[in-house]
Amino acid sequence: MIYTKTGEYAIRAILYLAKQNPDKLCMSSEIAESEDIPTHYLAKILQRMAKYGYVDSFKGRGGGFKITSLAKNSSILEIVERIEGPVINLKCVTGLKECSDENPCPLHEEWTELRNRIYNLISSRTVQEVADEYAEMLERQHQLNMHKH
Repeated sequence: MIYTKTGEYAIRAILYLAKQNPDKLCMSSEIAESEDIPTHYLAKILQRMAKYGYVDSFKGRGGGFKITSLAKNSSILEIVERIEGPVINLKCVTGLKECSDENPCPLHEEWTELRNRIYNLISSRTVQEVADEYAEMLERQHQLNMHKH
């Protein structure tokens, strides 16, 4: 994938939180178990997301995390870049030093086009839009499974 593990886990965690009831607080252990993310790794990611205002963190008994409206209205690209830095490597896909628009390598044109499509894909829709579509997809799968039994 185009993300590091940190970026991938951040997306899975934020989409999980986006699907929850707005009043519900989720423990990091619940998110980790549901999304198959190592608990200690997720705790660091959630701390970073809280620092940037993507999740609210509530300490103590009955505490947990919930998504903020900032995160819901952000794109996946914005969240990942804030958590791990630039996502899309602008370098040549072949690793050649001399590759540029003026002096393109054999894969330059296709890579530029593909890179732009990926960038547009992860920057064009909000986390909430993606989470809603994901929830609908899971519901359709659930309905299909119910009809099979």
